Amino acid sequence: MSIKQELKNLVAQIQKTPSDLKLRRDYANLLLENGYFEECLQEYKQLINIFKEDAELFYNIGIAYERLKQLKPAEQAYKKAIKLDPADSDFHYNLGYLYDQQNRINEAIQEYHKVIELNNQDQNACFNLAYLYSSFNQSEKAIKYYLAAIELNNEDVYAHFDLAYEYKKQGDTDKALKKYMDVIRISPDYSWAYYNIASIFYEKGNVDEALSYIKKSIELNSKDIQAIKSFTNLAISQNKPDFALNTLENVVMKNPEDGNIHFYIAQVYRILKEYDDALFHLNKALELKDNLNISQVKIIEEISEIKDFNK
Repeated sequence: MSIKQELKNLVAQIQKTPSDLKLRRDYANLLLENGYFEECLQEYKQLINIFKEDAELFYNIGIAYERLKQLKPAEQAYKKAIKLDPADSDFHYNLGYLYDQQNRINEAIQEYHKVIELNNQDQNACFNLAYLYSSFNQSEKAIKYYLAAIELNNEDVYAHFDLAYEYKKQGDTDKALKKYMDVIRISPDYSWAYYNIASIFYEKGNVDEALSYIKKSIELNSKDIQAIKSFTNLAISQNKPDFALNTLENVVMKNPEDGNIHFYIAQVYRILKEYDDALFHLNKALELKDNLNISQVKIIEEISEIKDFNK
């Protein structure tokens, strides 16, 4: 049965027995669950005239207002729900998340802490707390709550990724590397994790590993120009232009209209002294100036240098 038909059936039943308040509540809840926020508010407002101390009704009203981007009445409804039932962790979570959206960070942190006091199994509250502490550069607290989030859900790829970032920020590259490895175990297509792993290996002096991981990063995300630039420069610095060229040619096949990739391919051809190919790709980069982050003046200068050299 479709949702519209189910709603229609409930309306018909309510018309037959308008005093059946359970039916009216079921109808309002179904409206809320399926995105009929204005309609459900009308029903809930009628219900709270009867059930003035029903915390769940106020909580649902808060959800409806929040979905309608009416944050002030949503906040008032959540606070009313909490006043009626301060022990419900969901009420505190939604109020905390509402504060979070408004960048009212200290208030959000307070509510998330209340959630965890009431329910230490709330993984979302742990993760959100960690993220907020990280944004305030309070790494120790961020790490504490990322670890708590991971303990509750070891497959949370974002918690592992953000925890790795905190470890790296603290200079603990070994722990950071381990966490990034957990990320690609959980999500093998997470390109940023490969890029960050490459950066750590490079810092440790393991250039071959760095090249391998950054290559994987751009294979997964051929639009990451920063990664492509880093890969090209690193491969050239290690005297591996053929390795770079093979990878970049595969990348440009996926994004033939990206002038940046043509520019970096041209850099490799210059190293290989294959100037005709370098000129082709430099000119191609200029043609694709709408998809180009590199200065056109720089490209024109390189074209002139190659032509002067070949006179």
